[in-house]
Amino acid sequence: MKVHSLTLATLASTTPLVSALAPGLEIALTLERATQGISISTDGRKFLTQRYSTTDAPQAVELLSNGTTILYLDATWNSWTSNSTLDPKKAFVSTDGVRIGPNGRFWIVDGGTTDRDRNLVNGSSKLVGVNLETNLVDKAYYLDNHTETGSIINDVRFNGNYAYLSDTIGALVVMDLTPGEVSVFSLVPGYEGGTSTLCSVGLDQIEVAPDGVYLYYQPCNGGMYRVKTEYVNGALTNSTLAANLGDYAEPFALTPSTGSTTIDGDGNICWRYQSFRYLEGPAGWGFIHSCQR
Repeated sequence: MKVHSLTLATLASTTPLVSALAPGLEIALTLERATQGISISTDGRKFLTQRYSTTDAPQAVELLSNGTTILYLDATWNSWTSNSTLDPKKAFVSTDGVRIGPNGRFWIVDGGTTDRDRNLVNGSSKLVGVNLETNLVDKAYYLDNHTETGSIINDVRFNGNYAYLSDTIGALVVMDLTPGEVSVFSLVPGYEGGTSTLCSVGLDQIEVAPDGVYLYYQPCNGGMYRVKTEYVNGALTNSTLAANLGDYAEPFALTPSTGSTTIDGDGNICWRYQSFRYLEGPAGWGFIHSCQR
């Protein structure tokens, strides 16, 4: 793999920043509550995650055509508090990630911790799948047994029948959705076992290439890696491959400290860093755009 000597500092210094809306952009909606994620179904339904609030419980909502929101699935799923009598298996303790997955199902990642103490609520760490035709939960995978102290499951991506979930201790949780088989692999160098002086979130952003060949991932402080999904999927049933999965990962891009990523149908990865945006495609180094905000 070609090594690039270009530094992030150089990239940042050559990029003009703008404070106004870029041409072609417009404000579509203004929300009173902080919103960190949106998923759009194939028929155009829009779902938002609104985790952060000093007074209200984390929640998932559906954005209606008139610009209003309603709790999704319902009030019970979105009413958890630290002294709640609700069953944590049937309520969102936290809404850490959402995704429209295979067969159009809407998936919600519940890391199972509150922002106040970051302690895992027993039975709460889960991946919940919602049938959008019936608006009912028809899949639920509970992950408490696959987490460690300080561990938070915080996002998910899909590749056929496999789900890949990021774990803040620097691990990748891999699941075969049919039998529900789960394995956990340490894939971030210098952050094995959740101990590191380099970053507080050891594995944060994950993306799957449109053709399903590569899984991309990075810690919160940047530096993106990739590994072929054939090795990741195979590690579920091959103990030798599982023990050496990290050997198949390779550095991919010198990304900055990043809050979020997305990938388009051509395999271009876009990530957000403070006031500029950097685009990277699997074929090679990309380029910086002026901030569009």
